[in-house]
Amino acid sequence: MRRLAVILLSALILTACSSSQGPQGFSENLGPIDPNLAGALEEGQDPGLVPEIQRNFLSGCVMGATDKMPDLVAVQETGLLEVCACSYVKLVEMVRLEAAAVADPFTSSAELDNDAYKRFKKLDEDFQATEGQFSDGLIAIFASCISETAA
Repeated sequence: MRRLAVILLSALILTACSSSQGPQGFSENLGPIDPNLAGALEEGQDPGLVPEIQRNFLSGCVMGATDKMPDLVAVQETGLLEVCACSYVKLVEMVRLEAAAVADPFTSSAELDNDAYKRFKKLDEDFQATEGQFSDGLIAIFASCISETAA
């Protein structure tokens, strides 16, 4: 399970923020998601209006994991879509909580979201700078999603 968590973490962080200019927030550059990834969206989320960062993350998570584990029969059968969706939600929640923890009471919600987005992007930069070394806390996020979706 830990091995799968590391593979997923590595794959999705690498592509989560992969555009050079890209968006500056979690809800920017809306567009359609690959139909094969639509099962990773939150209930009621329009597959034609998915933020770029979420599209990149889900694509990197699913495609990166299946590239590294060619013995997977099908994405839908493995629960990988659910693990990737859960991981995205938990990572965004984590960086938002971190941003809120250091903000003063007068910080606007837009400023909090911007700080949280910067923290999310930093995960990618840290991955590249440390050649794939992540904290146990991040690996725990993916492991918890694997456990949740396996139940």
